[in-house]
Amino acid sequence: MSMINNTNTTTTPFSMGVIEQIFFDLLTPILITLLIGLIYLVITRFLTALMNRGRISAATKATLSRLIGIISVFTIIVVFLQVIVSVEMLVITIAILVFVSILVFFYELREFIAYINLQLLRHLHGRNYEIKLPYHEKPIYGRIVNIEPLSSTIEDIYGRRIYVANTLLVNSVMKEYIPSIQLRIKLSHAEGDPFTVVKDITDSIKSIDLGIFRLDEKKILIEKIGGGEVVTRIYAYPTSLPIRLTDLVKLADSLNKSLTKYNPVIEFIDTEYH
Repeated sequence: MSMINNTNTTTTPFSMGVIEQIFFDLLTPILITLLIGLIYLVITRFLTALMNRGRISAATKATLSRLIGIISVFTIIVVFLQVIVSVEMLVITIAILVFVSILVFFYELREFIAYINLQLLRHLHGRNYEIKLPYHEKPIYGRIVNIEPLSSTIEDIYGRRIYVANTLLVNSVMKEYIPSIQLRIKLSHAEGDPFTVVKDITDSIKSIDLGIFRLDEKKILIEKIGGGEVVTRIYAYPTSLPIRLTDLVKLADSLNKSLTKYNPVIEFIDTEYH
């Protein structure tokens, strides 16, 4: 009976000592984990507040939250490995984790770096550009209305949206341009004076309701005179975007009524895609 008591008294202090040592070894990683979790909650709530105020989009908030979550998990893993493995193994493990993370999230990381570069160029927002993307023959036209962590949104004059990867946009050649469309107007004047017809076009531009458009009577291009008809081209510059179908119909209707004696044929030509 005494032998059993002696055995218990020798193993219990040893067991308690091991448990205490493990507890003290894990205390710092546990506290760091709790701190990281608290910081993560604070940052995500801050991002949610920014999203609710319209400062950032839901996609931006989701991407940033995901990135912060990955960094947090990576940091917690490293902190616990520091207690469990040797320094050499810790360095090797970190290198492997970094390499695997870069491979898995290479696309997101590349686009996010481009996103940061675009955010630094504050003049991009709201302006109209002719954008020549790498490896694309034809440029695209429009204004940059939104820049997300992975892609940017370009809206043309008709409100159509084009989504472009940030890496393409940051490496593109951009120059500002004035949005416009062309009106090709064919007028039949029979045996009348064609120059009178041109004058009537100029007077019409000055007198009719142009809606959201501004027409420059000094930029009337004569495409054809002869054979009983006059064909002209006029540039129309919208004062607000995007252009709606009703805006085009209203402009065409006003021109048609003003020049009705010439049986006008009006054609809209999209200069961005012509």
